[in-house]
Amino acid sequence: MSDKIYKIFEDVEFKANLLAKYWNNFYTEISQHLPDSRYQPEIQELSDKLNKALDRLVIEIRSPTLTLATTGTTSSGKSTLVNLLCGAEIVPVAVSEMSAGAVTVEYREEKSLIIHETPGALWQCGEWTNINEEEIYQRLYQVMISYIENREKQPNVACPQSTIFYPFRLFKDFKLELPQGTKVRILDLPGLAYVGDQGNTNIIKQCREALCIVTYNSAETDSHKVKSLLQEVVQQVKDLGGSPVRMLFTLNRIDVFRADRNWPETENRFVENAISNIKNQLTEQLREYTKDIENLKAVKLSTWAALLSLQIQHSDDIYSIEACKKADNNFNGLIEDILEDLPRNTQKWSRHDRNRVAEALWQKSYAQEFQQHLQEHITQNFPQLVIPQIIERFNLAAGDAITEWAIQTTAAIVNSSEACYQQECEKISYIRSTFECFLEISDKNLKKPFEKLDHKVKQVLAKQSEDDVVNYIRTIISELQEVEPYNELGEKLYPVYSWEGEFQRGIMQVLEAVARSLETRKVDLEHPYLKKISILNVNLLERNLNRLINLGYTGSVAKEGRTMEAKTDAEKNNLKQLNEELNELAIHLNIVIQDVLKQISTQELNRIYLAVSELFRCHLSYIESKANNIAPDIAIKFPESQLSQVNSQLTFNFSFQAGFAITEGTWKEEIQVEKKKRTWHTLWIGKKTYYQSEYKTRSSDNAKLPSIEDLLTSWIIQAKGQESERVNQVASWLLEQINYLKKNVDTIQNNIIDRYQERLDIAHQEITIDYEQQRSIWIPIQQKAKDLREEFSLFENSWKSNH
Repeated sequence: MSDKIYKIFEDVEFKANLLAKYWNNFYTEISQHLPDSRYQPEIQELSDKLNKALDRLVIEIRSPTLTLATTGTTSSGKSTLVNLLCGAEIVPVAVSEMSAGAVTVEYREEKSLIIHETPGALWQCGEWTNINEEEIYQRLYQVMISYIENREKQPNVACPQSTIFYPFRLFKDFKLELPQGTKVRILDLPGLAYVGDQGNTNIIKQCREALCIVTYNSAETDSHKVKSLLQEVVQQVKDLGGSPVRMLFTLNRIDVFRADRNWPETENRFVENAISNIKNQLTEQLREYTKDIENLKAVKLSTWAALLSLQIQHSDDIYSIEACKKADNNFNGLIEDILEDLPRNTQKWSRHDRNRVAEALWQKSYAQEFQQHLQEHITQNFPQLVIPQIIERFNLAAGDAITEWAIQTTAAIVNSSEACYQQECEKISYIRSTFECFLEISDKNLKKPFEKLDHKVKQVLAKQSEDDVVNYIRTIISELQEVEPYNELGEKLYPVYSWEGEFQRGIMQVLEAVARSLETRKVDLEHPYLKKISILNVNLLERNLNRLINLGYTGSVAKEGRTMEAKTDAEKNNLKQLNEELNELAIHLNIVIQDVLKQISTQELNRIYLAVSELFRCHLSYIESKANNIAPDIAIKFPESQLSQVNSQLTFNFSFQAGFAITEGTWKEEIQVEKKKRTWHTLWIGKKTYYQSEYKTRSSDNAKLPSIEDLLTSWIIQAKGQESERVNQVASWLLEQINYLKKNVDTIQNNIIDRYQERLDIAHQEITIDYEQQRSIWIPIQQKAKDLREEFSLFENSWKSNH
């Protein structure tokens, strides 16, 4: 692929104009041999459609939108990266997560800021023009702080949405050579802790056609947190949707390894391990993109150091010196060889000194390598991301209709003589029946495994079978992939049977966080899944766990369980509180797990929809090819982008119960009863006091406190117990989608054949040709119609994406 992106787009425009020229030549020639009254209006309508479609294509090709979305793991420097791409500190950064809402930065020479009106906004909304960088930063900072501080108290407040117009350096300094009218925007996505907040989900959906930079925190060394970061990477990729091929992974804060004695060996080892771990995690959970994941690229970067390098070069000396001070305080190791030659006071550094520091920071932060990788990433993926959709819209608007008309009209005229007409009518009848039989067989092959699944799951629900229905999905998908053409799909159907495993994984990871908190007496709910759900619900769960710990449900009690017999009022009260808190735990876990599963469900359903879309595209491509082999002169075309989409949505529901019972019991309490008896040495007259043990029946409250393992295992069992219902939903939904597809395919192919029959009838009535005319005029024109179809087909297929 050419390094100059604009040439790729120009080539598409050139080929589209060439197609229009081919059509003009074709209809000019064919018009000379057709009756004006019958055919001219139709030809004119097709030409008008093509001109409109071409105008739209030219606009889209000359003015595409390049969206670069940034996302990343916790404390990975995502917002600093946005500032680096902009060349100025305009997006707030902090030690804690600051990216509470989405910030869109659009290129414009005049600087301005819009803080959009959102439901329940507690901050000032409006538009500010002719605003400087510091004002932009401070206004956004106040908005995000206001939202972060109030989101727990007022959970219905929607997250802030802001747009900055700024002449960012990504457009000017990266030498991308984009089409002249390209609209470039940077989308700073919300941090993982705010992804599920109201409004952010819709923003993330807009990233389906964006190139993405995923930042990873290289400075984290705690093994538990590293594992969590890797899971965050997977979550971010799933949220963004589609293939990871459009994502550039950035190992940020890489400068931490400069302090190691064995640098650069430790840095290289980290990079190798990090890339390997990211690929392994993605492959494990996104097997449908295995080939794309193998080719993923990751680049090293220290965003803050690189940004300071730019700030040091600023023409404003005060601004430049302030950046020098930050560089000296935070990146001493990157510039230590230069510092020996410089005054200790950064304010005394000359412009030459500052430029030396800036150059060293730029080099050692790997900023130049990052910039080069990003440029290559855009060059390789941006055209592929937008051009196929532009071409598809062009063909739907005009191309498909033109090729059908040209092929069918010339075939109809060639067969318009009396003898040929009758023969062609019989042929159409044969084609109809052949199509009907072929489509019936194809539909049966596609439906067969899912009908088996539907039958199996109904047996399980009726207690007539004990088969594992989730494994059965895997089995039937394997069977489907042994049948042509579905054997070409590879792992693309993996999401159709992996979703239940993702639910179980989510439940397990939440329960493990709860168990670890109770066993260690330290509540830690910093898990990627828990970061994405309502902070209010997580905080309620956290407080509940702390109360359980304070009541003694921790350590060995939590780990092993205990049978308790509460005898005193204090013990009974404590047991009662434990019972209430464990039941509260059930309530909070129910809410939290359902919220987590809702998040997972959104991800997994999107993956299922994409997998089913791939399945339908494969099916449509196959039947279209076979149909055109059966009837090459009818021009069968099934628009994949329309027919391959699902027409209804799935919804998974979950419910759980937990708790333990207190039962009344009795126990024998030993008491000392005062007794008196006569003794011989008082001549049986006097009495001596003594005490005798007696046992009195008392009431008690008894309970078997479940261990954490018992308590949490019950949740897993409940989730497993409901999976047959979910599989039943999926099976019914899949059959519904296939039936809907079959109905649409039948309608389209019948309409196409009907149009050919109508054109044949018109040609038979309006045009009379002899053998010589057929041989010398219409057969050559028919060949030109076939050539025209081939040109339109090549135009489309050359840009069909595999992703």
